Amino acid sequence: MTPRQPLTVTRNPDGTHSPAYDSAWPPLTQLEWSAGIASIETGLTIRVTESGGKYHFSISGGHGLSGQGLMPLDEAYAFLDGVRMGARETARRLGENRA
Repeated sequence: MTPRQPLTVTRNPDGTHSPAYDSAWPPLTQLEWSAGIASIETGLTIRVTESGGKYHFSISGGHGLSGQGLMPLDEAYAFLDGVRMGARETARRLGENRA
């Protein structure tokens, strides 16, 4: 058995993403796709792993590495939303401090 490669998402020049989202993917792949979009939006590296039907995030970028783990799928999506909001707010505050 070969190890599973995580899904990598990129933004195309026209603003779409590759691969395109597929609702037929298993839950981990769907969550990896959402994490890939969040990575593109925030500039952070966000990795997802699954263990026993729960999900763990490793996030790096900026000034360090952090992890958040194990949570059910609905909480994992809420966590990603929080990462996006936190990154936007941090960027906004840094912009204010540089002006």
